[in-house]
Amino acid sequence: MRTLPLGAALKSGTLITAANWPVILIDFTIESFYKLALTIPVLGGALAVAAIVGTDIGAMLEEGVRAAADTVVGSLSTAPIALTSFLVALAVIALGGALLMYAVKIGTLAVLVGAERRAPDVHAHPVSQELMRRAGGYSLQAVYDGIRRFGRRALVLALGFGLADLLLGVLYLLVMGYGLSLAMRLTWLPAWPLLVIVATTVGVVAIVGTNLAFDLLRVIVVTDDCSIPTAFRRLARFAIEDSRQVVGIFSVIGGVMIVATAASILAAAGLAAVAWVPLLGVVVVPLQAAAWIVRGLIFQYLSLASLVAYETQYRRFSEARWPATVPWPERVARLP
Repeated sequence: MRTLPLGAALKSGTLITAANWPVILIDFTIESFYKLALTIPVLGGALAVAAIVGTDIGAMLEEGVRAAADTVVGSLSTAPIALTSFLVALAVIALGGALLMYAVKIGTLAVLVGAERRAPDVHAHPVSQELMRRAGGYSLQAVYDGIRRFGRRALVLALGFGLADLLLGVLYLLVMGYGLSLAMRLTWLPAWPLLVIVATTVGVVAIVGTNLAFDLLRVIVVTDDCSIPTAFRRLARFAIEDSRQVVGIFSVIGGVMIVATAASILAAAGLAAVAWVPLLGVVVVPLQAAAWIVRGLIFQYLSLASLVAYETQYRRFSEARWPATVPWPERVARLP
């Protein structure tokens, strides 16, 4: 089957995601709970630092959770047992929360894949209530079935790519440390900024490529219901033979996300300026909360729409090459 034009794939992704809008709420909620869970050990560490060092906990938290975590690590560096406990607690919550989050996300992705299979021609029709009804397929049972069917493979992928991101971070720090010491020994300090730029650029590209591969592998696993090694082999063929479509979807969605991020930053800056005005500061808090929720929902929608767009292109690519390995039609027929 021929690949769809870029616009048709994007339209399919946006319409099918909108027709199954509860999955956006589910992904937003589970990701928000994950981020909230990460603050628990940070708050505990801040309390420990306040008790040991005597630092004001309010001053530690006013610059944000990440800044507070850095302060906790720095302050507990002279207390190895307390520092180890903090890092272990943070690692346990981060790992457990990430596994739970990606298990849920694979269930919502399965709902979207099933909806796209039921309405593969959604891009070819004008938007209407009947079209959106046909493209819908959400139910809690469908999410649960997706988690049961693909959850284990989602956890393996999450662990593998989490380890890959960790190794990339360690490698970046090693390159920076070795490069600085080498520049100081060889009196090449003027070249140090160039090394930082090159290493940072390579690191960012590697992280982006890793995250894109992770998303595509999730799509392939759910679409073909195949093993992870098989998904890696098919990803290689898809990325090479259909690279224009992959890059096109990634570029368009990435550009939209950049614009949305810039708009959210400007909105946050405007609200921060208003917060200094007497009496209006009370109004800013609910506005900031509303802006945070809207921003989160928009980004979840864009992320899910991009996954459906990838799936739309990959399904046609896959069915032309491995038609006997797609057991989804029977399953889709049982969805509401």
